[in-house]
Amino acid sequence: MTASSDGGFRAGVGRETITPSLSVPHAGWGAQTHLYADGVETDLWATVLVVADEDEMAAVVDVDLVAVTPGDARAIRTEVARVLGVAPETVRVTETHNHAGPPPSTWSWMKDGTAALKRYYAELPDRAAGAAMAALRALRPARVAAGAGENRVAVNRRERSPDGRMATGVNPDGVMDPHVFVVRIDGTDERPLAAIVGYTAHPTTMGPTNRRFSADWPGHLKRTVETITGATCLFAQGATGNVGPGPEGFTDDPRVIRRIGGSVGCEAARVYLGLRLPPARFRHERVWESGAPLGKWMEVREPEDGAHVGVMTREIRLPLRTHPPLAQAEAQAEDARRRLNDLVDRGAPAAEVEAATFVTKRAAMTVERSRWFAGKSDLPVELHLLQIGPAVLAGIPAEPFAEIGLAIKARSPFPHTWFGGYVGGWSGYIPTPEEYPRGGYEVDTSPFTAEAAARVVEDTVAALADLHTKTAR
Repeated sequence: MTASSDGGFRAGVGRETITPSLSVPHAGWGAQTHLYADGVETDLWATVLVVADEDEMAAVVDVDLVAVTPGDARAIRTEVARVLGVAPETVRVTETHNHAGPPPSTWSWMKDGTAALKRYYAELPDRAAGAAMAALRALRPARVAAGAGENRVAVNRRERSPDGRMATGVNPDGVMDPHVFVVRIDGTDERPLAAIVGYTAHPTTMGPTNRRFSADWPGHLKRTVETITGATCLFAQGATGNVGPGPEGFTDDPRVIRRIGGSVGCEAARVYLGLRLPPARFRHERVWESGAPLGKWMEVREPEDGAHVGVMTREIRLPLRTHPPLAQAEAQAEDARRRLNDLVDRGAPAAEVEAATFVTKRAAMTVERSRWFAGKSDLPVELHLLQIGPAVLAGIPAEPFAEIGLAIKARSPFPHTWFGGYVGGWSGYIPTPEEYPRGGYEVDTSPFTAEAAARVVEDTVAALADLHTKTAR
C-alpha cells in the first residue's frame, strides 16, 4: 500500500445521470433487430473527479458509454475545462466502453432516431460540465492511497471456432489481465470521497437481444463499491481489445452483469478497505491482564508524503493501413442503408433484417475509418498521463490488446500504474503483431498496421519515465 497527503491536496466528486430518452437509438449490435430500447436496466452516469495540489488541477470524466468520437471527447473536455478554469489537457475523458447504452454519435444507420442521437451527444458536454461544477464545489482537503488486487472473471475472447473461423467469443488459454487497480481518496476528515477502479474486460455482456439501456457490468461494479465503501466510484477501462466477459457474454439476463460487476466490485472494495488513510502502523503497547493476558497494540501514524497531481500528454504516431476512398465507402454504406430500410418498411422476416443490419453497420464503420484515415500513412493520437499521488493513469483513444497494457505496467517506474484505452475518444483496435495472420474482427477492422502495438508500448514507457523524473525533481 502507498499513501500520500499534504495540506495542498484536495479532491471533489460530482455526478450527472446521462441515461438517454427512449427516443434515442439503443446499442449498435450488428445482430440486433430493434432500434429503440424498451426501458432501463440501470442508469448511465457521467462522474467527474477533480483533484488539485498547490500547483495543478486536473479532472477525470468517466462516462458509461461505448465510445465517443475524438470530436465529442474534445467538446466534453473543452466545456469541463472551461467551468473548472483549467487547460483542456488536464481533463481526462474516458468511456467504460459499455455496449448497452446509445451507439456512438456517428453510427446513423437508420433513417429514424438519427436526430435524437445527435441531440443526445450535443448535450453531453453540458452534462459533464454540470458534474464537474458539482465536483469543484465539493473540493476539500484529502488524502490518497493506491493498491492492487486480482480477479479472473474476464477471459480472452480470441476464439478459434470449430470451423476454423476466428470469433469474438471465449479463449480460456489466451492472455488476460487479472489486475484490479484501486485508488482510494478520503477527505482529511477521514470520510470516504472517491474510488477509482481499473479492470480489463469488454462490457459486452448485454448483447444483441438485450432491449434495455444498461451500464453493463461496470455499472454494477460501481454500485457494489459504493454500497460497501461509501465512496463515489469511477471506472477506468483497461487494454481490453482481446478480453471479454467470458461464456456468459452476449446475453439479455441482467443477473449476469450483476454477478460480474459484483465480483470485481467486491475485490476492489476489499483492496480499498485494506488501504489505511491516514497511513499508520501498529506496535505492541502492553500486556493487559484480563483473565487471559491480552496483547494490546496501539496505532502509530506514519509520516505522509505530499500528494502530487501531475498531467502529461504526448503525441504517438500510429502507422495506418490503406483505406478505401471516402466516396466509395459512402456509396456502399448508402446502398446497405437503403436495403435495410426497405426490409424494415416491408416488414421482412427478422432473420433478413438482422443480416442486413449487420452489413449496414459494418459499412457505417468503414465510412468512419475512411473519413478519418483514407490517404494517410499514420495517425497522431494523444497519450494522456494523470498522476494522483502514488498512482498514474495512462490512456489512449484506441482499443489496445491486453498484452500491450501488461507490458507497459511491467515497465512503469511508478508503484501503481494503470493503462487502458477509450481515453479521449476511440480510433480502433490495436492488436499484437502475432494476431494479424489469424485475422478476425479485431484485426479485420483495425485501421493500424502490425507495428502499432510496439509503438504504443515504447512511447508510453518513455513518457512514464519522463513524468517520473519530472515528479522526482
